[in-house]
Amino acid sequence: PDATYQRVRFEGTVYYIEKHLAPRVLGGEYEVLDERKGKDLEYMEYEQLMPFVSTDKKAFYVTVADYVTTEDGTGIVHTAPAFGEDDYQTGRRYGLPVLQPVDDSGKYTCTPWKGMFVMDADREVIQWLAENGKLFRKQKMVHNYPHCWRCHTPLLYYAKPSWYIEMTKLRDQLIKNNNGVDWYPAFVGKKRFGNWLENLNDWAISRSRYWGTPLNIWRCECGNTTSVGSRRELAERAVEDIDESIDLHRPYVDDVHLVCDKCGKAMTRVKDVIDCWFDSGSMPFAQQHYPFEHKEDFNQLFPADFICEGIDQTRGWFYSLLAISTFITGKAPYKAVLVNDLILDKEGSKMSKSRGNTVDPFDLFDKYGADTLRWYLLYVSPPWTPTRFDLDGLREVQSKFFGTIKNVYNFFTLYANTDGVDPREFFVPYEQRPEMDHWILSRFNSLQASVEADLEKYDMTRAIRRMQDFVNEDLSNWFIRRSRRRFWASELTQDKKAVYNTTYEVLVNFAQMIAPFAPFLSEEIYRNLTGELSVHLSRYPTADPEQIDPDLEETMDLVRSLVALGRASRESARIKVRQPIQEILMDGKYESRVAHLAPLIREELNVKKVGFARDLKEYMDFRMKPNFKVAGPVLGSRIRLFAKALAAMDASDVAPKLEEGETMTAVLDGEDYPISKENVQITISAKKGFNIAAENNLFVVLDTTLTPDLIDEGLARELVSKVQQMRKNNGYEVMDHIRIMLNADDAVQKAVEGHRKFIMKETLALEMEWAKDFSPEKFNLNGHTTGIRIEKRIG
Repeated sequence: PDATYQRVRFEGTVYYIEKHLAPRVLGGEYEVLDERKGKDLEYMEYEQLMPFVSTDKKAFYVTVADYVTTEDGTGIVHTAPAFGEDDYQTGRRYGLPVLQPVDDSGKYTCTPWKGMFVMDADREVIQWLAENGKLFRKQKMVHNYPHCWRCHTPLLYYAKPSWYIEMTKLRDQLIKNNNGVDWYPAFVGKKRFGNWLENLNDWAISRSRYWGTPLNIWRCECGNTTSVGSRRELAERAVEDIDESIDLHRPYVDDVHLVCDKCGKAMTRVKDVIDCWFDSGSMPFAQQHYPFEHKEDFNQLFPADFICEGIDQTRGWFYSLLAISTFITGKAPYKAVLVNDLILDKEGSKMSKSRGNTVDPFDLFDKYGADTLRWYLLYVSPPWTPTRFDLDGLREVQSKFFGTIKNVYNFFTLYANTDGVDPREFFVPYEQRPEMDHWILSRFNSLQASVEADLEKYDMTRAIRRMQDFVNEDLSNWFIRRSRRRFWASELTQDKKAVYNTTYEVLVNFAQMIAPFAPFLSEEIYRNLTGELSVHLSRYPTADPEQIDPDLEETMDLVRSLVALGRASRESARIKVRQPIQEILMDGKYESRVAHLAPLIREELNVKKVGFARDLKEYMDFRMKPNFKVAGPVLGSRIRLFAKALAAMDASDVAPKLEEGETMTAVLDGEDYPISKENVQITISAKKGFNIAAENNLFVVLDTTLTPDLIDEGLARELVSKVQQMRKNNGYEVMDHIRIMLNADDAVQKAVEGHRKFIMKETLALEMEWAKDFSPEKFNLNGHTTGIRIEKRIG
């Protein structure tokens, strides 16, 4: 409307064209006759361009619209209300006729190209325009055009008479209702769906099809229309003798007629059916046969707590539900919406058969199990973000989670069955159980509380990852591994009963916790342990705050971190875990918190003594120098003065304080400059005979000196390890007794004899002897070639 158009004479002919496009389009000298704004040309009439379709009203005059661009073309476009959304809306504003010279198959019904598909007629139309002096110039333009997603053929916008619900009258209420819904992710509801509601159009609910819910509108030849609201009303008003059992589908309902209340003639149902999305959107009401039933309790199930569907349903089911509920009840039909995004291949490409990058879910079920696939899809990313499907990730979940929880379950049932123990037949009070049991119960109840909070926010990915980490790190790698000797005890002591009770409680409750996500494995574990009918008929577990001990969890986390540092220090010093060492030193400030757990640390790190150091200078050397990346840009040439100031300080005193977050001051050229761990690079090295590992302001110091006694014990432990592996390879049962035959050098013989009882106890050996005349399997025991053979014995 606001663009400037010129009336020009070019090569003897007068044209109208947008001012800035004229030079480009005309390409030569032309005379400007006058100028005017687009809105000044409004309603100016012109001759019909192609006189093949007649009209019964005024149709050929200039209209204006803001979607007409002036970047290319002429600034003037042809409007065809029957073949485009923008054109149709312009036609409605100006009262233009909707001329439709194309049938349902996309072929012309008149014009010289009758019977030809419109796309195929392009060349002939251009030729006709040229022959009739109506073509100035032809030019190919690259632009976006809609195509069928299935067969990729071009589509036609096509206007047909239809029945509409005037949703634009409810736009403000729809927006208000949507703003009260919790969307996951939020941007879909606020942006994608919210913006669409802002630009809402009326809903065309009729379809010219045979199958579907018949449109309940009857029309008389006099023009009168009426609608029917129930089977009972239809039976009461029908001319024919019908009852409420009538099949409401076509063709049966088409044979039912009503009496027109205006002229008394018979009314016939219109042939259209209803948009299937109207059926879907009616779900909250249809499922309860409302309003014919459940008027008194309808609100017990309405609105829904949440719904979930794919991202493609944003303008489909999500909208139809909201639209119908808004005009019936005035409120949203759901409190929350979870939007599932697409599953892509591992490269991030959309899966499709044509690309050959799809996967067959039934093959995956057969190979990995349905539980594994369900768990993986939730573990890898939140459902509302695109999921990159990778078989390696699926295998990792199968191994790390399902393999681990099955191993824990099998370990528990193996010893319970061997001992003939049913943990349901006894109960050790919680206050009488060891600290390790208190810790795992606290961790598990903390997990339950976190999972409850995650699920309240529909964050299943975070919940799944928490549960998987708990099984791998807490239950299997720490509690069960640290409790194995309690299961191995020969007598059913109070301690052994406690570990059975605790493990049983965790396994049963964990099976309930994972039931919605791994329904088959959880069912097997729960039913086998409890004898109940189904885990899915039990209550979902909730956290017991009485069993949560944050201080204990924090202390055990500290111990586990120190143990991890100890292992890292061993690895750095190249000392195997099976090789005992004399002492490990830890920061003295933690002594009061972890000293009582020193036996656990000793066993975990295979160390004779756990000490706590107060003065680090005895074991460590500290060095400090400027962090040039941070301090350099600030200090410039004074960086050398900073380096000298750091060198003059007692690094063993200053560095630990900086690591703890303290800030000090250095005077550089008369100015104070703050010293912090951000602008100082601290290097810690161990003094001779020690090894150090540090992380997150934690450190351990390892005494790396190996005495002859320690070396002998290391050989004995290596022998135990090799024998245990042979037992496993031979398929022996856990409680089978064996005979060990050895052939070794003097060093190994000395070590074995010095630890004979220990070796035989650990391996369940009834006999251990030296022999030369046998064919042993050869092993390397810390550099000593040793022959070992084992045989099963009846104990």
